[in-house]
Amino acid sequence: MPLEEEMKESILEWDEDKLIELCRTSLEKKEATPEELLKIIGSTMQYIGELFEQEEIFLPDLIGSADIVKKVVDEILDPAIKEKGGERKTFGKVVLGTVEGDVHSIGKDLVASFLFSNGFDIFNLGEEVPASAFIEKAEEVNAKVIGLSSLLTMSMNFQKEVIDELNKRGLRDKYKVVIGGSPTSVDWAEEIGADGWADDAIEAVSLIKNLLNI
Repeated sequence: MPLEEEMKESILEWDEDKLIELCRTSLEKKEATPEELLKIIGSTMQYIGELFEQEEIFLPDLIGSADIVKKVVDEILDPAIKEKGGERKTFGKVVLGTVEGDVHSIGKDLVASFLFSNGFDIFNLGEEVPASAFIEKAEEVNAKVIGLSSLLTMSMNFQKEVIDELNKRGLRDKYKVVIGGSPTSVDWAEEIGADGWADDAIEAVSLIKNLLNI
């Protein structure tokens, strides 16, 4: 079986040990570069996203695949790239988190994993993140995008607070601001002046790529 098919199979089956072994062996035998392995992982995650949209797999499948991919990239591929003096090429840095007043994390973490496996550097700030923390982190790392998650109706206004604070500091045009979460909508995004809204992790990747003209 070709390497790409073996890797795809191990990601679909959440077989972390097999994926680690495939990547390690390929690198040791110089059968593939870490960049080539990252490309295979990215295309596989895109395929998994399509399966999810077609309702052929479900949310736990997405989470399981995304989790093992992140671990393999962190533990095997990133170190391999750095060892040869390189740096993982990315589309840009994204700061994201669940806004103040909300402790939900699964959807936001899935967005983070999918963005990561699609070539973005992710700074996941966690839950109950105040507006100032989003902005300060984005400034610190020179991010391109700020992602705001809200799963509670009572926390939605904190998404608006981040945008208002960006305007107050004269930084609004510096970042693309995207929002998501079950009580939010494209109408809410327009109302608060966000650049876009995504219904799930797959849409979030497409949205951010479109906003950045990727």
